[in-house]
Amino acid sequence: MIAIREANAALNSWRLIDCTLYVTLEPCVMCSGAIINARVDRVVFGARDPKAGGTKSLYEILTDDRLNHQVEIQEGVLADEAGQQLKTFFKATRKRHKRERQEKSRRALNQD
Repeated sequence: MIAIREANAALNSWRLIDCTLYVTLEPCVMCSGAIINARVDRVVFGARDPKAGGTKSLYEILTDDRLNHQVEIQEGVLADEAGQQLKTFFKATRKRHKRERQEKSRRALNQD
């Protein structure tokens, strides 16, 4: 969503015609809707998202001919690397959140 918004601002247009969006993970339903509305021509992604994928895994929003715009999709680009990058990111995020919760608990105990 941020990339689309910034591209809109850079091009001074809500239409991103002749633009390709490169993402690590398959776009979700919300992002797929934004891609359609922005008229992005092509999406390239690495890893599928079996839990929330709006492009191939659960839904095929970007290629649905009932909508007023369809998007070319290229999937699987550096899929293994993309999957590993996502696993590493979320593992670190979970670890950071756990550390923050533990620190918050320690501070609460020390105040009593």
